[in-house]
Amino acid sequence: MNASEDEEQVPSSADFEQHFFSEAQIVTLEIKILKETYEEILKVIQRNGWEIEEGLRILLTLGSGYAQGRYFLEAEDEQQHRLAERLADLESVAAVMKFRAFTFMRDNQVLEMRSAALQNSVTGLEAVVQRLRLECEDLRAELERLRSEAARPTFGGTVVPTTSSISEASKSSSNCLLRFVGSLVRALRGDQPRA
Repeated sequence: MNASEDEEQVPSSADFEQHFFSEAQIVTLEIKILKETYEEILKVIQRNGWEIEEGLRILLTLGSGYAQGRYFLEAEDEQQHRLAERLADLESVAAVMKFRAFTFMRDNQVLEMRSAALQNSVTGLEAVVQRLRLECEDLRAELERLRSEAARPTFGGTVVPTTSSISEASKSSSNCLLRFVGSLVRALRGDQPRA
């Protein structure tokens, strides 16, 4: 059996619901019992490791099954035969439901793993986008700086310093400033720079 045949045999959750729960409805049951009875029920639930709500459902259905079993033992042969058939039908339905529930659980696990992988990819891509945004901002700032430098007037191939470039140069050491002024004077005179 290949994977495509296996996928065709697994029903969707809608098919599962239609087959097993076509007329199912949930009702809320509220009853009053003595506190000591409730405490006994809680002890049974805790011993079996059930959650409270699940345990109450199990005990209620077990009690119902017990009452039906007593009725079955006291019933006539025809009623016993009908109840035996119903029991066989319910057991087959339970086996199918258990298998399908297992299949849905396995599919859910695969979806959870895929979802986690996609979430990790999204997180990684968000980090890349953030890094690229910062790089883009840096490149825009560099482009603006280069445009402003390109827009400065030149004299004989040498950029004539603007007020802002002079103030930037003054921030560096005074030797750099002297060299710059010297090269500017030479450029204005047309002298060759010294080696």
